[in-house]
Amino acid sequence: MTRVVCVGLAVLDVVFEVPTLPSGPGKNFARGLRHVGGGPAANGAVTVARLGGAAAFVGAVGDDVAGTRIADDLRAEGVDTSNLEVVAGTTSPTSAVMVDAVGERMIVNHLDPSLHAGATADASAFVGADAVLADLRWPGGARVGLEAAAAAGVPGVLDYDLTTPIDDTSLLAAASHIAFAAPALEARSGTSDPTNGLVRMAERTDAWIAVTVGADGVYWLDDGTVHHLPAFAVEVVDTLGAGDVFHGALALALANGRTPADALHEASAAAALKCTRPGGRAGIPDADALATFLTNRGR
Repeated sequence: MTRVVCVGLAVLDVVFEVPTLPSGPGKNFARGLRHVGGGPAANGAVTVARLGGAAAFVGAVGDDVAGTRIADDLRAEGVDTSNLEVVAGTTSPTSAVMVDAVGERMIVNHLDPSLHAGATADASAFVGADAVLADLRWPGGARVGLEAAAAAGVPGVLDYDLTTPIDDTSLLAAASHIAFAAPALEARSGTSDPTNGLVRMAERTDAWIAVTVGADGVYWLDDGTVHHLPAFAVEVVDTLGAGDVFHGALALALANGRTPADALHEASAAAALKCTRPGGRAGIPDADALATFLTNRGR
């Protein structure tokens, strides 16, 4: 079974379903409430498991009720949590998420700065991986994971979705594949045009690079040429976690030996299918659902 090790953030999401997203101060009333696991790398791991891969998660939680829930939820999904560290005296990452009637979301996240400062990452956690997926929330862990992937000659996929400045030099050097979110690419490259942004970033990394642009699909750079894959047209219910699903499916497809173009096609389909389902992680598709979706869409 193809094994993907995901390193980064695991969160407890408190999801409020609201008619419209708040525009200012005042009271707002939810029509639905869910408590679900979240986090880019953690959702990526769940995606890998549901799509038929062997998933492992490397990260940290606090010694609190939320941390226990996060770990239990990952294990219930079949994710290997043997390298999920419990850091004493810290608070587990938690998000308040509002999702409106058209599936758009607003997120407020709390990440205890002491959590990853007290966590350790060891290259042994990545031994035997067919691919590594890393998010940016724990740069130290991401660096260890991506460098381990490079040393093993397997794909090291970086989920680059943060707009805040970080020292990413070692990550850009270690990753074999980087998938930017559009706002992150704009912030990092200095241009809102995805084509120009990819070309500029190609001057700073030797990795294969792509950018997801929501309803406009995904752009990627191949041998100096920018290509575009339109998004699948679906009825959007909830976009929470769609990017995480994209990255998890992308890492699994690359680990399975797919070409980047084919891997993007599968990842885009998985993300689109997730958008048709409510509840963040609860809506991540399994392998059968993805296969049916691709068959119905002509591939």
